[in-house]
Amino acid sequence: MSVTLRDQIAEKYAKGIKSGEVHFTQSASKKVKDPESGLQYVVSLAPSLLKKPERAEAEASKRDPFAEPEPELTVNEDLYGLGKYKLLLNKFPVVAEHLLLVTREYKLQTAPLDPQDLLTSYRLLQDLDDEDEQLRHLVFYNCGKTSGSSQDHKHLQLLKWPQNFVAFQDRLCNGKDHFIPDQRSEPLQDKKLSFAHFVVPLPEEPEAVTEDLLAMTFVSLLQRTLTFFQDWTNERPNMETGYNVLMTRQWLCLVPRSHTKSSELDIGFNATGYAGLVLVKHEEVWEKILQEPQVVNRLMLECGFPNTSGVKATEYHY
Repeated sequence: MSVTLRDQIAEKYAKGIKSGEVHFTQSASKKVKDPESGLQYVVSLAPSLLKKPERAEAEASKRDPFAEPEPELTVNEDLYGLGKYKLLLNKFPVVAEHLLLVTREYKLQTAPLDPQDLLTSYRLLQDLDDEDEQLRHLVFYNCGKTSGSSQDHKHLQLLKWPQNFVAFQDRLCNGKDHFIPDQRSEPLQDKKLSFAHFVVPLPEEPEAVTEDLLAMTFVSLLQRTLTFFQDWTNERPNMETGYNVLMTRQWLCLVPRSHTKSSELDIGFNATGYAGLVLVKHEEVWEKILQEPQVVNRLMLECGFPNTSGVKATEYHY
């Protein structure tokens, strides 16, 4: 029997844990539901993450952690034989077998995803998802400093999806066919949510998901995302472009970002937060969210931009 990619990941992860090269972060998790928006969240508390280096420290050191070979974390040195990507284990996972899809050649984390990034990500999802075992994964990309990225070397990430968890993107795309947004058809947005987000369902048949289809879908969502930054140029000329990309086999989603962290509570978000997977480092923030889940919708607006549901791209006003 041939060794599958899933087998390789599991074996490398088990070895990494045993040798101490992979440091699994213990967390407590609870599912909560926002009574106002109906949005579900999985809120995880991991206080030990307070010791993990943040972006400012990474910038101060100017070290590229992906430039140095780390065989103990490397699942595949040349994923799919494309000559473009390494597949690595995250050294400090909160979720077991958290993966990094890293460009072998140095590219900036501020660059948009290219067609091969998208197709390779989809291929990974295909190889790792398993409906019979209820295994589902999320690929995400934190683009730019305001997105929650911590390294400047271009990398996507892949996480196992919590079992029986339904994200707002799942609800939005349920029963809807794939389309490419244009002047007549806007991407999907949930009007109950405070923040702007652009979602498109992907075809059910994997063979229909081509490099061209993914690229055209991504570009149509990116155009709408970048509109926010163009329209804020006068008010905030120094504002940096940042956005999150989230992809499952079922949908593609982009979220424009204005800030990494909230000023109301001591919490920051990367792409996973905008799938409803909220990671908290402080117990008082954890307690607040468990008591008032609706606060998350407000914090995500503070770190994003206002929802434009029902407004055509040519009519956006802020």
